[in-house]
Amino acid sequence: MPGKEPLTVRLAAPLGAVAGALWRAAPVLLGWVLVSVGAWLAWPPAGFLTAGGLLLADQVADRLTIRRRPG
Repeated sequence: MPGKEPLTVRLAAPLGAVAGALWRAAPVLLGWVLVSVGAWLAWPPAGFLTAGGLLLADQVADRLTIRRRPG
């Protein structure tokens, strides 16, 4: 009977998708953090500027790839 599966079975796919996305994004996130921390160690405002700049660049790149996708 649908809907009567245990909670672990119902949550397996969504949690697996989240874990997979984090696993694929881990190298990028680690690089982002390391660059920002390195800049912050040199001059504290630079860390925040670097983090904001990298976040903005990521958003722009994501929007450009969405525009280029057919469909």
